[in-house]
Amino acid sequence: MSRAVLKERLPGYVGQAILLVVVGWLIWRGVANFQANARAIGLSAGYGFLHTQAGFEIAQRLIAFTPASSYLDAIVVATLNTLLVVVLASVLSTVIGLCIAFGRLAPGGLVRVASSVYVEVFRNIPLLLQILFWYFSAIALLPPVGDSIQLGSALLNNRGLFLPGLQIDPHLGLNRPHVAGFDVSGGLAILPELMALTLGLSIYNSTFLAEIFRAGILSVPRGQTEAAATVGLSGVRAALLIILPQALRVAMPAAGGQYQTLAKASSLAAAIGYPDIMQIVGGTIASQTSQALEAMALVVLLYVAINLFIALIVGVANRRVLAHEGG
Repeated sequence: MSRAVLKERLPGYVGQAILLVVVGWLIWRGVANFQANARAIGLSAGYGFLHTQAGFEIAQRLIAFTPASSYLDAIVVATLNTLLVVVLASVLSTVIGLCIAFGRLAPGGLVRVASSVYVEVFRNIPLLLQILFWYFSAIALLPPVGDSIQLGSALLNNRGLFLPGLQIDPHLGLNRPHVAGFDVSGGLAILPELMALTLGLSIYNSTFLAEIFRAGILSVPRGQTEAAATVGLSGVRAALLIILPQALRVAMPAAGGQYQTLAKASSLAAAIGYPDIMQIVGGTIASQTSQALEAMALVVLLYVAINLFIALIVGVANRRVLAHEGG
């Protein structure tokens, strides 16, 4: 590096070094003050509580969990519950968003107007309000356990949707749900909280995804549609085989950001009592252990990890789309 360039850049380097020193000092002082205050009031610090008995139950869980399980097990269950609703809402909102995007570009006036009304209405209603609406609607409109709606081998009532589950012990087979007194026994339970949260997140985020996908579709040259028609492809096949792959090249980065927004918005689950990361880790564990700082730090790290994972998946998918198009 020449002396002239060094002289030009030196003030910037010095400024960055000073900023790093100041930030490092602030972090050190903050940690030191926290440790001193914790010792003064007799609070324990650290994550030793993770292996102690949790002492509470979690209604919605994908793995075995009892009150005798540890706090670490509770964090795993809460994380899986969050991932479950993020995956379900992402898939459903993508399907709805694609349908609405093509609907807004449809030649039929009625379909186009209905799709536009859908977008304008649901994206302007606060997400929390939508989640609460679907939750209380599910509780109020669904029948009690005694009058459960039979959907094949599944049951639907105001306690949730009960699906047949795989039973391994003692013999491999389906464990079908059935009404037993005032409760439902057997099967896999999908609680009203999960249904309401998934529906609210899906409908709200599908409006933004619809606009993202519509922009991607509009970026495809009109000649591509005409070329597809000349080789005999119908409207649906042309949309899926010709238009959509090219539209994803433009829509994928923005859609990835929307999926990350969906993941962060899933923390609103605490408002209806769905046992996700925010409800279990940031609520129950923080209050029981009195180590709120450690618990909230875990909440932050878990949401960061989920969003980085979403960014990784979207990045890989985007590179595959670009590579396929280039080939």
